[in-house]
Parts: sequence; structure tokens; C-alpha cells
Amino acid sequence: MADTADGLPEPEPTNATVGDWDGVLPRDRDPATRRHRRHQGEWRSSTLRWAAGPPQDDIRVRARYETLPNWLAATDRGRDVVVDGPNVMSDEARSYTHGRLDALNTIDGKAEPDRLWRNLLSSQPMAFSIAGHLRAHRDEAAALLGAMTGLDVAHLGTLAPPDGTPAAHMLEGVEAEWFPPRQSHTDDKSGADVAACLDLTDNTRTLITIEVKFTDTFSPAPVRWTRYEEHLMSLGLDEEATKRLVDAGCSQVLRQVMLTDSVRRRGITADSGPDGAVEAGIAVVLARHDDKTAKRVANTLDEAVGSVVPVKFWSHRQLFGEAARIPGLSEWAQRMKARYVLK
Repeated sequence: MADTADGLPEPEPTNATVGDWDGVLPRDRDPATRRHRRHQGEWRSSTLRWAAGPPQDDIRVRARYETLPNWLAATDRGRDVVVDGPNVMSDEARSYTHGRLDALNTIDGKAEPDRLWRNLLSSQPMAFSIAGHLRAHRDEAAALLGAMTGLDVAHLGTLAPPDGTPAAHMLEGVEAEWFPPRQSHTDDKSGADVAACLDLTDNTRTLITIEVKFTDTFSPAPVRWTRYEEHLMSLGLDEEATKRLVDAGCSQVLRQVMLTDSVRRRGITADSGPDGAVEAGIAVVLARHDDKTAKRVANTLDEAVGSVVPVKFWSHRQLFGEAARIPGLSEWAQRMKARYVLK
């Protein structure tokens, strides 16, 4: 098969456009999901030049669709989707992702291979792309996170667990799929899609936890007062206020907030000392600029607990737009924006 002028293999004709799927795409309840499914298929075809692959959503989707435009084939013309990692958006991020997955395996971390390597609509490759690229450009990352938070950031810091705690719990600047030892905090599967430790110019440290959304929705699993009473009270909530937040669909991000606050109060573990401590925490929901649910959840929680842990909404458009202004991040940010942000 002939190569194109830029040296990439010529795409297979059947995968040149998403037109083959017109009229047979899944009936996405959210019109935004359908728009982004088509856009990701076009990006896959024109930019990645990678064949479409079989979906791994649920059994009904797999039974009906042999391939979908937003799924990558496991292999394409001698290229392997895991080894080459086209769903992750820079060489730095791909290298980080492979190492981070090995580390997560030692602490029962959460990473879903098909979502990460093959699903173009998943938020997980976005999270690894952000964390992996920013930690490789530390000064630029400090400038970006300072601009996004309004904090006077001196540089990225390290949140270190004590000796004897698995090293994978360390927060070295910026990490994807980060969580502290579970038994020291909320003792559940809570974690941050992306987390950052910021050393500020006043010699304090702030923990930023980021819930990354793309077309996915929030988990409906409710926060139970009887299980989390201590953590909820520390946020200034009582049982009635907690129920209102649960009824408003805030449970998933409330778990993120509880974990952030627990690290603020206790450190990465109770015996971690100053190397594992922070003075403040901020919880962020990073989502599409038109995701009204994500905005509402962040604003509702900020009104309820923001005096303890501020809860902020950041859009992809805002984050990548700010990154594009920073030399050293601009090219990467433009690629991220072209892939993830629709006009």
C-alpha cells in the first residue's frame, strides 16, 4: 500500500469517512454524544489514519455493530493500538501511560484497557494525555495551573507517602488515576482522574483533583450518610443537606470532594509527615463547555461546601485555550482542541 506525502499509510477506502455509518449510528440520547461520535470518527480517519474497530460498550451494541467510527481497531497495517498508543495525544503522554499502568497494577488502580486505548469517546485517554504531557513540562504546567486556579504557583510539588506505602500512591507533580491509600481516607474506590500537587509562592501546598468528563455521565450511585458521616460533617454537611446533594445528582463529585478534603485534613496518610501534607484542596470538574449538567453539579457543590473545598468547573475549551498561550504547550494544546472541542 502506498504512503502519502507525509509518510503515513494511505487509509483504507472503507475507513476514509464516517459516511458508512450514516443512518446506523447508535441512538445516543444526548445529541452532543452523536456529534462527538461523528467528529471522533472523522478525526480518526483524517488525522490518525487508523481503521475503525469493534465496540466494547455493552452486549447489545457489540451484537449490532461490527465497527463504530469512534472505536479503533486493535491493529492496523502492522501497527498495534496499545504499543503505538494513538488514542493518547503526545509521545510524552504515551510513555507516561505505559509506566503509570504498570504502577496502578500494584495498588489495584483503575484503568480500563479498551476505554483507554481504543475508545475515542472515552474521557480516560484525555486524562492520561493531560497528566502525561503536563508532568513532562513542569514549568509550563505550573504556569497553566496557576492561570486556571488563580493561585500563585511556584512549581509543581510532590505529595509523598511514608516508607512502607506503595510508591504508586505518590503524587509526583501531576498524575492520572491517582488516589491515596484507601483505608486512610474514604475506604472506597474514589480517586482523581487527574491530580496535581502545587507548591505556592507562600510556601504552602494545594492539592488539585480533577474529574474529567467528555460524553460520559456522572455515576448515580448515592453517597450514604451512614457510611460517610465523618467526612460529610467535616465538609459542614448534615444528613438533610447530603440528601439534597444526592438528589441533585452530585454523588460522584461529592466523593471526589470528600477525598480531597480528607487528604487536606490528614495528609496522604496519617503518619506521612510534612512531605505528605497539603494546606488546601480544590476539586475540579473538567468537561465540555456545553455540558450543563457538569456545570450545575460543580456550582451546586461549590455553594454547599466551597468554603472548605472549592469546587470549580473548567471547560476543555478554557483549559486548552489557556495552554495554547504558553510556549511549550501550544502545539499540544492545539491538537487537543482540534480533537476535543467543537465550535
